[in-house]
Amino acid sequence: MTALDTGQALLLIADADLLYRPRPLRPDEPITIVTVPTPAQPQTPHTIIADFKSHHPLSVLTRTHDGSRQHAQQIPAGALLDGLRPGPAATDALYLIGERYPTRHAPLFCATGHPDGWHTYSRVHLRADAACFLRTSAAPTGDPSDPIGWIPDAVTRHSEHAPQLNSLDCSLTKAHTGKEIETKFTLPSGTPLWPLAVDLHDRVATGALPDMAPRFRDPLEMWDFSNILFEVHGPGPQRGYVSFLHTRPGIYQVKRKNYDADALVRHEHVDIDVTITEPLNRYVRDTLGLSARPMPSFRRMRYDINFESLRTGHHYGIFVDRCALHVDPTETLVQVEVEYLRSRSVLPLDEPAVFTEVENITEWVGGILTEHSLPAQHGYYSKLSFLRDAVEGKPHLLPPVDKDTHS
Repeated sequence: MTALDTGQALLLIADADLLYRPRPLRPDEPITIVTVPTPAQPQTPHTIIADFKSHHPLSVLTRTHDGSRQHAQQIPAGALLDGLRPGPAATDALYLIGERYPTRHAPLFCATGHPDGWHTYSRVHLRADAACFLRTSAAPTGDPSDPIGWIPDAVTRHSEHAPQLNSLDCSLTKAHTGKEIETKFTLPSGTPLWPLAVDLHDRVATGALPDMAPRFRDPLEMWDFSNILFEVHGPGPQRGYVSFLHTRPGIYQVKRKNYDADALVRHEHVDIDVTITEPLNRYVRDTLGLSARPMPSFRRMRYDINFESLRTGHHYGIFVDRCALHVDPTETLVQVEVEYLRSRSVLPLDEPAVFTEVENITEWVGGILTEHSLPAQHGYYSKLSFLRDAVEGKPHLLPPVDKDTHS
């Protein structure tokens, strides 16, 4: 591999303790260097997802760090590992060059070539069939002609962020804190959800959405919950709504959105696992201090197709969503939403890229809806606007202001 290759990365399999106890490699220390394919991108990728389940042959070089002993071979990607350990062929090669304890070895780091050196990546997730690596280098360093010269930098950079990289989901963060960024397509109320969700999921899974890959460990979710929403009239900056998602008896997720009109960006604050023992209308009035009116409660059912940008590390969702009023299920809202969710990174976030990527994803989804011959109204039509329209046409659906809305 040379520094100019754009569709490959080098993967290091070595002593797993390097993730927790950084140290220089011994000259005679056995390591394994694997050349793995990556999607070709015009820019240095932020995230690498290495596939260990295909039949694609991988070039594998098992060597001592000083190169005094080497063994090169081709191993199918699906045979590189045996569970989470090196597979039989990789294990035999480690024994061959003097490793007494090959079960101590695991995939740890990756590197991508650059004309000015190497970019380094640390493992954040490992499964028997794949591993996920995050970039730890802000700029390339090292000699681009030295295929293992990047390893000390990879170990050092990992140690600088070890608590985030070694801990489950602790590398997750968010751009545009306190804001929700989403677009919506409103569909005919009778649109079946599952066929559309499956098609969107399958296209993302097969790489049809440029620069994106299914979110590692979490490509598809299903949700079904009751939502009790209050339209908030004030105080002024609090206008918008507060909603309560009933998760367990007496336990709610409380979501507050502050805005004057439906828009791409809205202020959002979410509290999880909130215990509420009083009627919700009193909680809104007395605990939250809001002037609000209760809206009709509804059941929300949705499929979430989750994916991440390999270029930026931002995570997004396409939500195929149906809301139906409890008191009148004929009042139904069906939408496909495109939303920025979070980011996975230990480097400074590219915040402007969120808007560019949301726009690109929205355009891509719109094309698929056209393929399905689904008339879709693109915009920012919110759940609150849906409820306002429902009660305007059927005022009897509006709960009495003094009604006990606790459920």
